[in-house]
Amino acid sequence: MLAPAHNAPDAAVVRAFSRSAFALLLLPLLFAGCASPEVKRLITITGGKAVPFSFGPKGAEPGRANGYEVQLATLLPAHDAKEIFYQFAFTAPAGAAVKRVQVEDVSEEAAAFPLIDDQAPKLTGNRWQADSATVRAGEAHLTWVLTIQATMRVYRFTITDTAGKRTEMLHVAGYPDFMKTVIRQKWGEKY
Repeated sequence: MLAPAHNAPDAAVVRAFSRSAFALLLLPLLFAGCASPEVKRLITITGGKAVPFSFGPKGAEPGRANGYEVQLATLLPAHDAKEIFYQFAFTAPAGAAVKRVQVEDVSEEAAAFPLIDDQAPKLTGNRWQADSATVRAGEAHLTWVLTIQATMRVYRFTITDTAGKRTEMLHVAGYPDFMKTVIRQKWGEKY
């Protein structure tokens, strides 16, 4: 029986090495699947300015600035089936003394739509929350609800503290069409 040459590896060693090399090649792919990349998307707001927003595995990143962070920005049905209202909330840095909070929908290029102007805001445990006035179906501001597609809306929070310092946060919220369909049906639309 002849002994194998030193430069010709044993078949079992080749198979084991091949499996190990293949596993090593797959390892980066496995780890890449665990880390969802952040995606930046430019969204044009009032005034024609294109603003970059970050989207991660859970959707849009919340608006943040100077220790403030948006916690809630949503559209809700009102008691009257033909009306909706918005609900907003943010957290403030410890010790913040807030004098005024304004929230506007700045999704349309032509003009911002004012939603809240709270001139006596109350923080409860460093959290502010408020509801907008109701908005009636047919209002020009709500034409986006009538479109059959997902819609992104951008809200601008302007917070003025008692020292007069203004903090501005932009927050993007997505409204899938199934949610808009429910609203349209409540309004009596047939699609």
